[in-house]
Amino acid sequence: MKTKDISKIAQRNLSLFICFRMLFNARFYYPVYALIFLEHGLSWEDFGILNAIWALTIIILEVPSGALADTLGRKKLLVLAAICMVVEMVALLFAPMNGSEYVFLLFALNRIVSGLAEAAASGADEALAYDSLKEAGLEKNWGKALEKAQRFTSLAFFFAMMTGSAFYDSSFINSCLNGLGINFSITAETAVKAPIFLTFISSLVVLGAALAMKDPFETEKMGAWETMKLSFRKTVEAGSWIWKTPLPFGILLAAMALDNVIRQFLTIASAYWNVIELPLATFGLVASGMSLMGVFIPRFARLLADRFSPNQNFFLLCPLLFVGLYGISYAFPYWGIVPAILLYATMQIMNYLVSRYLNEEASSDRRATVLSFRGLSTNLSYGAVSILYSGLIAWIKTEGIPAQVMGRKMNEQDAVFVQSLGWFPWYFIITLILVVIFYRLRFRKN
Repeated sequence: MKTKDISKIAQRNLSLFICFRMLFNARFYYPVYALIFLEHGLSWEDFGILNAIWALTIIILEVPSGALADTLGRKKLLVLAAICMVVEMVALLFAPMNGSEYVFLLFALNRIVSGLAEAAASGADEALAYDSLKEAGLEKNWGKALEKAQRFTSLAFFFAMMTGSAFYDSSFINSCLNGLGINFSITAETAVKAPIFLTFISSLVVLGAALAMKDPFETEKMGAWETMKLSFRKTVEAGSWIWKTPLPFGILLAAMALDNVIRQFLTIASAYWNVIELPLATFGLVASGMSLMGVFIPRFARLLADRFSPNQNFFLLCPLLFVGLYGISYAFPYWGIVPAILLYATMQIMNYLVSRYLNEEASSDRRATVLSFRGLSTNLSYGAVSILYSGLIAWIKTEGIPAQVMGRKMNEQDAVFVQSLGWFPWYFIITLILVVIFYRLRFRKN
């Protein structure tokens, strides 16, 4: 194939990769995610169980799916992920809103298929895009390509957050219809399905983007048993390479240390907005504003990657994260949003650096598998800190709750929450020390 044709395929794959990532990740129901479960008659206990099923599915399938991407081809895994996205949305669209066992089963199907989709797409999308550039001799452009992907994904998140929350409100939709002179109205029950339907439309576009991609490398046709053996071998080889090689091993350790405490904060962010006394109506706007940081943060991250070493960038992000964690521990009314911005910025910079470094270090034949180890490691560390946080909450309650916290009168729930925030910066310091010691002991000869 001519170099010019290879370059065109690479650019086309890159555009499709950005489209795939934008619409696969930015889903219209995210602003009202928990409410959708409750509106269908499910309980908070059901919500916890279903999300545990989702996390477990990802942990189990993360690395095997990456190995399959390197064995069967990245495009096939992306098509599978897109089909799963369509199926998960169909399951929610057909779920009745009566809280029956049938509803729980459909939501369980949604969580399992969603976990499969996340695992199948994780690593395969970046691997296909990067290897397309590499085949065309354009791998040096990966930093800019990754920056562009993060920027457009952030814009898509902003649009999805604003649109999804608006279409969830039946009164807003009906007022818009009346303003357009349309004599038609929808019920609140129908509006619950609106963000899901919009995401279903997105899933069809995602499927089209996956089908339109061209895998830069041909894979050998083989039987199921041979495929399983080769995938297992690739998993072992990739794991062994990470374990023996200082840079990828250090990158994954650093990602685990930074990622888990930030993700734990993001999980409880709505409770934080409440204790810093932001108006309830601004919660969606704040989340949308945070996502817009991704428009300019990736460019800053690219400059860091170009000018400094991975080690220097890690120890640059650590104090930034500590200041953010220390700031949120005080839960300052209104001004508490400032340290939260530092946490969001740290997460976005870290995601860029980890993706860039791992893609540049991994060889083409194991790239998707290596990237899947990133997802496995960060999800495991996040699961561990979630369990620790639950234990922390229980311990705080047994110790007794003061009448005032930070000089402010609070109800019991808010007081426990703010006290738990005080442990975040010190947990991070302990984690950081352990990670550094473990890394130095692992590679003390180097």
